[in-house]
Amino acid sequence: MPGWKYAFSLNQEAVKAATPPGTVRLVEPAVPAIIIPEDGTTTQPNIERFSKYPLPTPDPADPLNWAPWRKLACISSVSLYAFVSNFISACVAPALPVWNLEFPEDQRKIEELMQFVAYNVLLLGFGNVLLVPVANIFGRRAIVLTSTLILFIATAVGATTSNFVGILIVRCFQGFGSSASETVVPAVVGEMYFVHERGRWMAFYTAALASGSVVGGISGGYIAMRLGWFQIFRVGAVLAGFTFLCTVLFVPETIYERGAHCLPIQRNLPRPSRYWPRTAAPYLSLVTLPSMRMTLPSRFRYTGELDPTYTWYQASSSDDLSSTAMTPTRLSKHVRSSRATGLTNFTYNSYTFADSLKVGMYRGRIKYQFMKPWYTLRLPATWIASLQYGGLVGGVAVISTIGPQLLIMPPYNWGENTGLLFIGALIGIILGATATALLADRRLKRFAKKQDHGYAEPETRLPIMLPALALGTGGLLVFGFCAQYPGEYQWVGLQFAYGMVAFALTQVPSLWFSYLIDAYNQLASDCFVMICILRGTVPFIWLLFVVQWILRDGYLIPFGGFTVIMGVFSLFIVPMLWAGKRMRIATARYVVGNQ
Repeated sequence: MPGWKYAFSLNQEAVKAATPPGTVRLVEPAVPAIIIPEDGTTTQPNIERFSKYPLPTPDPADPLNWAPWRKLACISSVSLYAFVSNFISACVAPALPVWNLEFPEDQRKIEELMQFVAYNVLLLGFGNVLLVPVANIFGRRAIVLTSTLILFIATAVGATTSNFVGILIVRCFQGFGSSASETVVPAVVGEMYFVHERGRWMAFYTAALASGSVVGGISGGYIAMRLGWFQIFRVGAVLAGFTFLCTVLFVPETIYERGAHCLPIQRNLPRPSRYWPRTAAPYLSLVTLPSMRMTLPSRFRYTGELDPTYTWYQASSSDDLSSTAMTPTRLSKHVRSSRATGLTNFTYNSYTFADSLKVGMYRGRIKYQFMKPWYTLRLPATWIASLQYGGLVGGVAVISTIGPQLLIMPPYNWGENTGLLFIGALIGIILGATATALLADRRLKRFAKKQDHGYAEPETRLPIMLPALALGTGGLLVFGFCAQYPGEYQWVGLQFAYGMVAFALTQVPSLWFSYLIDAYNQLASDCFVMICILRGTVPFIWLLFVVQWILRDGYLIPFGGFTVIMGVFSLFIVPMLWAGKRMRIATARYVVGNQ
């Protein structure tokens, strides 16, 4: 099978022609005008058009075939879950000074109170070690319902708990109940939309994810100082309860086994002729490279008799690397079957609202499903996305926790208004989400149209995050400088710095989630597990030690250190831009073998 040495020995033309997992035919090539000699008329048999990938089945239950209103209701509900999860996580940070006022008999230092945030963030990441494999076994819907229910119950219990250890346990359960919002939910989004649609809808989801922290930071201080500590949990319980109700009604199961429809099929093309030769490139090929021909999973291989006029692949006649590829044709009529019965000419039932409320499926292979997330560590993109997302979340966690403590002291003395620090972050989130929604899919389609083969590559979206990484890294340094040298108007710099980091936190994970879904398909949710483990670990470590570091060295040195770390993480995008496709060629055997 091809490995790293093989992938990096290929010339540029060979890499361009290769179609490892993640490379899809997005644009059908335009055919030049045909002049018919008899009458001199000119005709245009076809125009350049975009293809739908993944290939939808005829089944109305296929998430790709859902009505727009059902998709909108589903993504709105899971985005609400992401928003509420981060709202509940963040609203405690500006309310920490209220603890000693509310419970004078249980005085705590600020570094102890910061454990409410640190352990919540830690469990938000590590909870996915359990939840994602279970979601792959029993379905997305069952886990989303269970997680939102745990979040609701834990928050409601927090409204009646008045001791430090009890609140710490509640915060851990809140983090566990929130964890699926950052792994299972992006998988749900990817399973509902085609490749050329995912960018803008992933931006919608990540905007909700990031804005939950901001709105929680703004309102948490007001709620705690004006209404009392327990009202934080009561407001959160109402939001979590409403979220659970929405997921019950509007989040159907999105795992769908397409069977034969998973194969690369060339559809809607006229018969070959001298005016219209059959195109040679597949939508998605797992057999382009010579040593990858046998990596197609056995469950996708058809062993029955084939109509000789309809075959899966026919050999290409060119002499370059693409000569080792296979040219797709239409599947045999005998292969066309339903996902459920395997019978031909199967009539699908309509997909009703009652059908969407069903819960439960079983896909088996329990041990394998729990090990599969760890296999994704062989994929370089998993590491790079983990480090960049973890670094940005760590920076936001430190700013959202330290910032209110800074603004409550002279020369600012903001009191209950410390949550206004998050206004800058809210502006950054809006700008980041807007930029991602406008650019991500547009760049993908424009790139595919410029290629003579019409391929869309997952790496096409990645350059968009370069300004965001620069802003996020620079924002940490700006915040540290303004915090180190306070002044009458330095709060403007604090706001601006927070907005810079929030812009990156919205755009970078959105693009990485889209990339992982495009490049690794069914392994994407397993990649998200490893990402969220590091996403929880980095903020946890930073929050545990940042107060002592600031007390010893001031603000500039710690935030300068965070800037250096985030800068190193950001530079890892360069290898992906330079050789991302080569990496996918080198690791294709891992992807195909674990789909």
